[in-house]
Amino acid sequence: MEERYASVLIIARPGPLRDGWQTLLTAMPQVDSVEEACDLSSALRMAFERVPALVLLDSDLAGSEISLALRRAKARWPQAQRLFLANDVQQQREAEDASADAALLKGFPAAKLVAAIAGLLLDQAA
Repeated sequence: MEERYASVLIIARPGPLRDGWQTLLTAMPQVDSVEEACDLSSALRMAFERVPALVLLDSDLAGSEISLALRRAKARWPQAQRLFLANDVQQQREAEDASADAALLKGFPAAKLVAAIAGLLLDQAA
């Protein structure tokens, strides 16, 4: 059995998409805990037993404030990797310009998300 070592924070509205991400993350051997917040403000106020290694931010919460949301997440958790899930190419580019560690377009295969998360967690552990 692989060692579990990472804590992940999902910032997304409650619903099937967030539930799916939660299920996927808890099945990954690199992940030992998953926290959820329904918006960035709530996430920033949360107390964590462990600091997240990865923050997964849904674009539906960032709206037109993608850069601000990513900067606030980086300020709160400077050591965490930030994965932004974009609705369109413009949001993806804005997230990349705002120094997201990764930005994926929604609608991707689950295997692509698993690979991106594993890569970011590996980068974070290094």
